[in-house]
Amino acid sequence: MTKGDSMNNRSMMTSLLTIGAAGAAIYGIGKGMQNGSLQKIPQQVSNMVQNTLSNPNVQQVTEQFQSMISSQSNNQSSPNGNEMSGN
Repeated sequence: MTKGDSMNNRSMMTSLLTIGAAGAAIYGIGKGMQNGSLQKIPQQVSNMVQNTLSNPNVQQVTEQFQSMISSQSNNQSSPNGNEMSGN
């Protein structure tokens, strides 16, 4: 087997895997539409986001991140309040 044959085999396997993944996705979407489970996804995502944002640990990290950004933007300002360029 030559190097060219090896590349062709790899290319063929990649193509087959891509086609298989696309087929599985189409099958899953079709099944989800039939049994109605896809209709539940937006509400589940919304609930998950709300639960995550109401988590005290997430709120603490968000506050720390906001204070870091605030302090960085204050440090980048010149005494007259204009932002200095990074040049």
